[in-house]
Amino acid sequence: MTSKQALELLKKEDVDGFNEWVKQRRKKGKKAVDLDDQNLSGLKLRRADLRDAHLNGCNLRGCDLEGADLRNARLRQADLRKANLTRADLSHANLKQSKRKGTVFKKANLDDVKGL
Repeated sequence: MTSKQALELLKKEDVDGFNEWVKQRRKKGKKAVDLDDQNLSGLKLRRADLRDAHLNGCNLRGCDLEGADLRNARLRQADLRKANLTRADLSHANLKQSKRKGTVFKKANLDDVKGL
C-alpha cells in the first residue's frame, strides 16, 4: 500500500522531510516505502533516501535523482527516461524491463544491478 504521507512529501519536493520520515520508519523496523505505479515525473528528488523502495511501474521520467540512495530499490517496469541518476547509488537495484532511454548514469554506483 502506498504511503500517502511519503507521496505528499515527494510531490512537494520536500526531500529533507521525506528522508526524516523514512528515518523514523526505519527506527520502527519498517524498511520499504511502497510507491509502486506512482507518477513522480519531473520532480527534483536529489539525495532522496529510497533504499529498499518499491518503485515498480513508477513514472520517474525526467526526475532529478542526483545522489539519491536507491540501494535494493525495486524499479521493475519503471519509466526512467531522461532521469538524472548522476552519483546515485543503485547497487543491488532491480531495473528489469525499465525504460531508460536518455537516462544519465554518470558516476552512479551500478554494482550488482539487475536488468542493465
